[in-house]
Amino acid sequence: MDSQQKLNELYRAALKIFSRYGYKKATLEDIAAELGMTKGALYLYVKNKRDLYERTVAGALTRWQDRVEEAVKKETEPINKLTVLAFSAFQYLAEDEEMRNVLVQDPEIFPMFPREDPFFDINERSRNMLKAVLKEGIEKKVFREVDLDSVVWLLFSMYKMFIIEAYIIRGKESTLNLFNQALELVLHGLINK
Repeated sequence: MDSQQKLNELYRAALKIFSRYGYKKATLEDIAAELGMTKGALYLYVKNKRDLYERTVAGALTRWQDRVEEAVKKETEPINKLTVLAFSAFQYLAEDEEMRNVLVQDPEIFPMFPREDPFFDINERSRNMLKAVLKEGIEKKVFREVDLDSVVWLLFSMYKMFIIEAYIIRGKESTLNLFNQALELVLHGLINK
């Protein structure tokens, strides 16, 4: 097994343990035991528990983004791309129980203020995916001209709110209707034409 495979195995095991116990209660001993390793052997791969946690969560967030990006690539029309992007990003946590549990235990993964975002660069990739879809829609005259940067920040902030509402506060089912109404509002507005 090469070093990248070992790292991936380590991150999978760490996600499982962080999902079960949360960051504060999880120990490096728990993670080492999950892998059949010693705690000392973990230090060959990571500096400390915080380093392992951040790398593990970063990897999980990246897998989430990759899944969304794959779904969006299958679409050709901007409205469909935006709908698929929004829904697949929202739906992902319903399928990834471990990442959902980590997020429930650490909602600061999606902080409300960018300066406090420990995963700013990763979340920036998500904002850039959204921006690309909106830009394409504007260029094709499907969406009206808007201040892209401001709209992207607004929509991403709304998305984070739905994730927190659906998976941390209320539960997905009660938020799904609200999410669909928000998507409808974003796509069609309030004005009756």
